[in-house]
Amino acid sequence: MPDVSVVIVNYNTREPLRRCLDSIRAEHGTLEVEVIVVDNASKDDSAAMIRQDYPEVVLIEPGRNTWFSGGNNLGFAQATADVIYILNADTRLQPNGVQTLFNYLQAHPNVGAVTCRMEYPEGGLQQTCSRVPRYVDLLLGYTFLGVLLQGWRNRRRQVMWYTGWDRVSTKVIEVGPGSNLLCKAEAIRRIKGFDERLKLYFTEDDLCKQILDAGYEIHFVEGALLLHEERASTKQVWLLASYIYFEDLLFFTQKYYGRVRSALLRLLMIPTRMAMNLAQRWRGERRSL
Repeated sequence: MPDVSVVIVNYNTREPLRRCLDSIRAEHGTLEVEVIVVDNASKDDSAAMIRQDYPEVVLIEPGRNTWFSGGNNLGFAQATADVIYILNADTRLQPNGVQTLFNYLQAHPNVGAVTCRMEYPEGGLQQTCSRVPRYVDLLLGYTFLGVLLQGWRNRRRQVMWYTGWDRVSTKVIEVGPGSNLLCKAEAIRRIKGFDERLKLYFTEDDLCKQILDAGYEIHFVEGALLLHEERASTKQVWLLASYIYFEDLLFFTQKYYGRVRSALLRLLMIPTRMAMNLAQRWRGERRSL
């Protein structure tokens, strides 16, 4: 049985995916790794590339876009290791990274998931990890109330995003990035994976909240690094991605804060959504996948 099952959901990111798979081959350390790629009906010959160049990879082709949540759940169903690494197609492992995360997870029975420092390929820290957003954070972050109450909004953001933390030292966190999350398979199965009603966004907030509610901790681990190109799939269709973002946001709000608060947020977000849609249409961004 492998030590780690790496699950990657791919949508039209053939070349970033190639770099990711090459990095897994080179940087898995002493671990036996099973790689599972779920290809969401890509049109760029990603699946053919995997079949030809990476025969060791388990390729799942659902024949349609199952989105981030559904694709990962398909991968989880095929995973055979006791540890599952949720990884984006546009990431690259660095020396000793996955080994460091694996060793830490194995040494801490109370921890259900771990993540690490992430940087852009050209350099620069990515501000990952946060607290689970409270309802007030959603109001201040996505409506005109945040403009009217900027001081309160900024103070809340500092709390939510762990302002002052260098993202080098190990820390107990609430939400780790869905692009880089090494999890105990028992935790994933206990919570039944991702909620597929969330397609692309707030998926990590929801998954991590469920892991926390199941009694586990989530830790950021020092000494490991992952490179992340970021948004390689969604940047192809910004307008549709923005629409899905708001719909996922509203579902997340309804799930944890109730229908009435979700309806209020929807109403208050109308000016924000109108302004974003106008700007994106002016830039000529496409709407359909």
